[in-house]
Amino acid sequence: MEGDVLVVDEQRPVGHAELVVVDLEGEQRLFKSHRIGGRLRLMPTVGPKESRWARRSDLRGVVVSQARRYGV
Repeated sequence: MEGDVLVVDEQRPVGHAELVVVDLEGEQRLFKSHRIGGRLRLMPTVGPKESRWARRSDLRGVVVSQARRYGV
């Protein structure tokens, strides 16, 4: 959600059904990972639901914590 603060572990290997940060065309986006055999399929969390195969060079890290700030 916009405005959330994410803590990302850049060293952690990506597992199945994890939130991952991916660099696409210079923009960082959030995807959910899906392990299929030895490959990793990425499903967008927002926007068009076109999945894509992950390239190791595009992966920035795994989300390990999320905090939401509520306005007053």
